[in-house]
Amino acid sequence: MAQAMDTAVRGKKNGHARGALKARATDVLDDFSELRKDMNRLAEAANKAARAEVKHAGQRLEGLGKELRTRASDGREYAVEKVREHPGAALGITLGAGLLLGLLLSRR
Repeated sequence: MAQAMDTAVRGKKNGHARGALKARATDVLDDFSELRKDMNRLAEAANKAARAEVKHAGQRLEGLGKELRTRASDGREYAVEKVREHPGAALGITLGAGLLLGLLLSRR
């Protein structure tokens, strides 16, 4: 009879342990669900930040492109102005540069 009581007590303990284990497993699954939601929110925030950074970089590149076009245009205007002021010097410089380039290319 003592053995039967011992088995009954163990059965109650095992039942209690199973219930506790089930509760813990449910808690873990709930935690994983919350973690998944948090990860989704984090991924959305990272995506939003990346898009904003790409947009900002595009705007900076657009500004740099405008500045480079302006500088190139100013440089061209300056060169045209100087050639008109000193056509002989421009012709001499062009001739010298062509001769030097020709010598460098023929030496291969």
